[in-house]
This record gives sequence, structure tokens and C-alpha cells, in this order.
Amino acid sequence: MFRLIIAFQLIGSALLCGAPSIYDFSFDSIDAKASSLKDYKGEVILLVNVASKCGYTGQYAGLQKLHEKYAGKGLRIVGFPCNDFGGQEPGTDAEIKAFCKARYQVAFSMGSKVAVKGEDSHPLYRWLTGEETNPRFFGQVKWNFEKFLIGRDGKVLNRFRTRVSPTSESVTGAIEWALLDDEQRVAEYDRGGPPALLEYYGREIARTMHWQGAPWLMRKVREEEERTSEMIKQLKLKEGMAVADIGSGNGYHTLMMAKLIGGGGKAFAVDIQPEMLRMLESRAKKSGMENVVSVENRYWDADLPEKSVDLALMADVYHEFSHPEEMLASIRKALKPGGQVVLLEFRTEDPKVPIKPEHKMSKAQVIKEMTVNGFKLSRSYDELPWQHLLFFTVSPSESLPKAGNRS
Repeated sequence: MFRLIIAFQLIGSALLCGAPSIYDFSFDSIDAKASSLKDYKGEVILLVNVASKCGYTGQYAGLQKLHEKYAGKGLRIVGFPCNDFGGQEPGTDAEIKAFCKARYQVAFSMGSKVAVKGEDSHPLYRWLTGEETNPRFFGQVKWNFEKFLIGRDGKVLNRFRTRVSPTSESVTGAIEWALLDDEQRVAEYDRGGPPALLEYYGREIARTMHWQGAPWLMRKVREEEERTSEMIKQLKLKEGMAVADIGSGNGYHTLMMAKLIGGGGKAFAVDIQPEMLRMLESRAKKSGMENVVSVENRYWDADLPEKSVDLALMADVYHEFSHPEEMLASIRKALKPGGQVVLLEFRTEDPKVPIKPEHKMSKAQVIKEMTVNGFKLSRSYDELPWQHLLFFTVSPSESLPKAGNRS
């Protein structure tokens, strides 16, 4: 028996290691017919683990609406019943099919019941949740009705957890973007941009701090807590430099940088919230600083001139980027030759840092994400009380991901 178990494990591992794309996976349909994702090659696929007795079972209705709206444009939905969570899919395939048809008039494809977690999980789901096989969106399926969106090229484009409704703007926007051809995406980039991500490389993307929380940025104890003056000193700014404070907020760091680079320099204050920029402009005016330039950017683009900055600082904001790949690509374009990108992030490694987990990052996580987006670590400063301070330069162009990384 032991040898048999080992043999099955080796076969499963071989399937995963030998599966260069999602199209290598087969499954049984709910009608017990042999099926393969290869049959959907060149189309957009939405994979969902479903259940009939779950509090989210109503999402079947939303999935059917997606099918009716987008099937003719190239979307294929495949539901995989599973009984892994609370025993909420106890029925047979025939019972599940009858329930879905009678209750929700389901017309999209359904697979036979499978496991989506643990040692018995279907090879497809081991591939979808594995860090080596799906690094951008890996991680265990936590409940019913989690959704993986696959592009026409077979790459995983996005992942949506249970609470994200199938008919939400997050899901429909991602589907519509995936259905566009390259030419249409170029046009849509300026109009509405690519869809936002909710998670990236194993971490939840945090929500952006609202402008009404701006007073917290100016709290009197901030220097004592973070030693901001020491952080600014480590930037080694010189007169005449051009710098960018990405996610500047009301200018806590921007004005310090602007003072050091002097009147011959330029400090770009980049933020998505106009209210933050108005506060910053008011503070700059009171301080008599005329070298600060406000930039109200888009979520997916820093909107800085090409080759315009010597140093771009992201102070406690990168973890909030809903479009990390697009933002980093645009920042790269904005750097002058030899320019630096500097990330300041609260340390995940220290549980005593009093910040919500999704607003912290480990050094390893930052380096991993920057590396895959075309940057290399050049220096780090580890003496701040709460934060990592990491300096990056541009990697050789041949190491860059495809533009936007959202094919």
C-alpha cells in the first residue's frame, strides 16, 4: 500500500511538473464524459469550485448571467462541484446537475465532483494553487465559489475569492479586458485601464488610505516612531535632482525631499486622490516651495514624463497598488538612466509593528515582486524602527516581463 501511495504521488508530481500550460489538464464532465481544457484553447476560461448547500450558492445565478452575456464573445465557464468545505456538496453528480438545472437553469459546463485542496485535490487545482506553477495567484482555496480567470493564452490573469460576486465590476471588468485583442487593449489602457488585482504573489492587496485619514500622516509622534529624518538622510539626495514621491498623500515626505534638492531640482508629488494633492499644495505654498509639481495619476500609471526622475520613493504605498505591474512599468519608464526606486514598507517580520497585516511586507516579498518586474536590489538600510528601506535599480531590458504583464 505504501508503495502504491508513493507511486500515485510521483505520478501527480510528474503531471504538475510536466504541465507547461493549463491545457494539459483533463477532467470528467458532470455527465461522466472525458473532457479537457485543451478544448477551450484560445478562449477565456473562468474556473469556479461550486457547492449546492452553501451560503454563496446563489452565485450560480451570477455565473449563469456571465455565461449568457459573454459566451458568444469567447468566455467559457467551468464549474467544479466540491465537498471540501463544510460538507456542502454531498450529492451525486446526477443530483448536482438536476439541482443546478432546476434552480438556476445552469447552461455552462460542469465537471464531475472533485477535491480542490489537500492530498486528494485534482491535479488542475494543485496547479492553480501551487507557488511554482501559478506564482502570481497561488494559495490554497479557502471556500466554495473561488474563481480563477484564464486568458486566451492559457495564463492565469486574475483570482477572485468567495465574497467577490460573479457579476461585480471586479469580475466583469476582468472578463471584458481578457476578451479584448491587443489593439483594443492599447486603446482601452488610456480610457479605463486594465482590471485591478485583489491579490498578488500570495498577498492580499490592501485598500488605499482615504484622504480623510490625512491627519494621521502628520501625527506628532511620527518622527519618534519611524525616524523619518534618518530615512530621508539615507536617500542621499543632492541639489538639482528630480525626485518623485509616489503616493505622496499630503506631502509629508515630498516637502522634506523638495527642501534638500533645492530650487534647481524638481519634486513630483504623485497621488490618485486630488484632495490629498490640494492639501500638499497648500503646505508647499505656506513653506514657500516652488519646486513641487502635483501629478494626479491614474491607478494603473504614475503619469510621469519619460526619463524625468533620478529617484522615485514609494513610502508605505506599494502594498496598496491595485495594478502593481503596470505601475512599476510606468515608474521604470520615468527613471533617468541610473535612476533608483526606493521602497519603504512596514515590516511583516516584526509582529510588534502596530500596523494591519495587509499593510506590511516582508523584505523577501518586496524583493521577489520587484525582481519579477525588472528591478534588482542595490542597497538596503535595516536600522529603522518599524520599516524596511530598500533601494532598486533597473535590471537589463532582457529580464523585463512583457509590457504590463497582462496579456
